[in-house]
Amino acid sequence: MEFVPFVYFTLLTYYWWKKHQGVDVCVYMAAMYAFTSLLCVINVNQDMLNEGGILFDRYDIELSIIPTILYCGFLTLGMLPFSLVYKKEIQNISTPNPKIIAFISWFLIGISILNFYLVADSTLEILSGDLSTIRTNHYNGIESPAMVKAESMPYIIRFLYFFNTSTLLTLPLFFYYLCFDKKPWWFYTLLMFASLSMPLAGIQSADRTEAVFYAIMFISCIIFFHRFMSKKAKRIMKLSMIPVAIGMVAYLTAVTVSRFAARETGVTGNIVQYAGQNYLNFCFFWEKGRFQYVTAERELPMTYHYVFHIDNDDYRRSERSGKQGFFMSVFASYIGDIMLDLSPIGLIIWCIFFFLVSVSVIKRPHREEMSVGEYITFFALSVIPLFGIFYYRYMAYPYTFMLGIVAFIYVTDKFKIVYE
Repeated sequence: MEFVPFVYFTLLTYYWWKKHQGVDVCVYMAAMYAFTSLLCVINVNQDMLNEGGILFDRYDIELSIIPTILYCGFLTLGMLPFSLVYKKEIQNISTPNPKIIAFISWFLIGISILNFYLVADSTLEILSGDLSTIRTNHYNGIESPAMVKAESMPYIIRFLYFFNTSTLLTLPLFFYYLCFDKKPWWFYTLLMFASLSMPLAGIQSADRTEAVFYAIMFISCIIFFHRFMSKKAKRIMKLSMIPVAIGMVAYLTAVTVSRFAARETGVTGNIVQYAGQNYLNFCFFWEKGRFQYVTAERELPMTYHYVFHIDNDDYRRSERSGKQGFFMSVFASYIGDIMLDLSPIGLIIWCIFFFLVSVSVIKRPHREEMSVGEYITFFALSVIPLFGIFYYRYMAYPYTFMLGIVAFIYVTDKFKIVYE
């Protein structure tokens, strides 16, 4: 049964590649799930179970037909709207309100400067220390130096720091300006710097996730915008991104070695387990999950934070893991998280809702033009299935601020605002 997702997503990748006559975002999505499904096959056949986040062991593994169909079917439903966009047919991305887009860009640049101020004096010390201990301290609830520094600042500064997750949007904004709204080179540099804000913040807890996520979304933007970039822009980007890529690879290697070199499977084995566990853990959730414990703090994080005073933090996950009888903070793909939170019925409702929202934004196939608001929303929605190979991305309430910015851009792009 473990071969089914790999074969299915490989065929889906090939089908969309032929239909779109090249690599589009939907092809990229399907290929990501084909790759992780291949690693799943390796995990099962090389007996790399019951560690590295994989909940099944060799004695209780149950990969039955129903969760396999749900896994392949609902992931396909999530990717399907993005197959309506053919990048070769897009001719222009524009906005009727360039001042609003510029204001948001400068706001996010300002947030990234705040983040740099908070992390600058501790980053080198962390990188030169014991990264395994740093990560353990994070799991034990010990605040990072940046968070301690932030808490000593005025309330308005601490509140603004919640928007650091929103700097994710500077990546598509960078490509938009580069390709469709020419600006000075220093403005591009500031936007690119801002886009690295979350990976820089992730170093505070020796986290690999933000760097991996950045790479995934950077490739997605390159796939979409590559044909609009001038030869000069492509050449400069290659040269400028080489040191960033080297730095990220070195950092990821250092964190992985410090945390997992002593394990039986070693560093390489951990990477295979890390990236190839989503289908296995989805099936485990299906077989072992106690769906009477329905809760939606990951789907409605802002509501649960301010109304019920519940956050998706380490304490809450430990509490829920005790009720479930297994450690739930593992990678089961985003639909695995949704299913464990809302039950299988809730999963069906949520996936249909996500499909309808995505289709309403994309509107129709073979589009030739998009507004900035539509593309930013397209980008923010694509984050869910793309990074969903691991987990549901928008599970913490600061991301609601980001989605609020996305909604604001989308709505204001529907009409021209006249300034008097």
